[in-house]
Amino acid sequence: MSNILSIDSVSKYYGQLKALDGISFEVPENSIFAILGPNGSGKSTLIRVLAGLITSWEGDIFYKNHSIRKKENYTNNFGFIVEDPSFYEYLSGAMNLRILCRLTSSPFTRIEEVLSLVDLSDRKDELVSNYSYGMKQRLGIAQALLHDPKILILDEPNNGLDPVGVNQIADIIYKLSHEGKTICISTHSLNEVDRLCTDVAIMKKGRLVVAKDIRDGSNKKRFFRVETFDAKYVLSKIKSLRGLSVLAAQSNSILVSQSVNSIPLNENKTFNKIKSIKSIQTESNLIEYYYV
Repeated sequence: MSNILSIDSVSKYYGQLKALDGISFEVPENSIFAILGPNGSGKSTLIRVLAGLITSWEGDIFYKNHSIRKKENYTNNFGFIVEDPSFYEYLSGAMNLRILCRLTSSPFTRIEEVLSLVDLSDRKDELVSNYSYGMKQRLGIAQALLHDPKILILDEPNNGLDPVGVNQIADIIYKLSHEGKTICISTHSLNEVDRLCTDVAIMKKGRLVVAKDIRDGSNKKRFFRVETFDAKYVLSKIKSLRGLSVLAAQSNSILVSQSVNSIPLNENKTFNKIKSIKSIQTESNLIEYYYV
């Protein structure tokens, strides 16, 4: 599968703060791609760079092998929801979309198409002030689709939604994927990634931890969760052993990656002699480690 979007060594600094630190990964065409990370990981900063809301940054981004720096109208190929979508509350959903059609030079015929896609056709003439939060989110997706973009980028689309709203957004994303759209989702939810996505880039403190095709069952590395009574001590020991790398540590849990040619941790006598280790568990799925 070809890549529709390439992020190449993108960095963004706010004074001494590195909001993005040399991020590089590729988004396959027609994928449902997750940008996963906690608050402060740089997800929203990267999306704002893509949307043109941040204009000063380092590195490059390529859409279909063409640098977006050299193409003024590249956002015509993108649809964005950055934070909560906003509308004229005193107008109907359909009237809001008519205004946006004029702004984006989109045909009015697209209004019925996108409203049907997000399951709002029967509520199109109601005032947006009467819409639930979930309905506003779906209207936001409709808005982002008016100009029929190739890529849809959603920043935390399920924030604040109840389970019914989450399911409705998931249904829309599946429909769009089957229609050939590429969808990028910024999220901090593993459940969302496990359920929806084909690929994931995991970020932490402005850096890329790993980018992976979730559908690929072959792991190039082994991943272990280590439970310990003394995290500080065990961390120091892990860092002294070859072939091991600490990916994340929280409280008494440490996630360790190990090179393929090494003896697995649960069979490694040297590692198992380290005091204060409570248990060692093999991670079946790469992204599971994000729980630590």
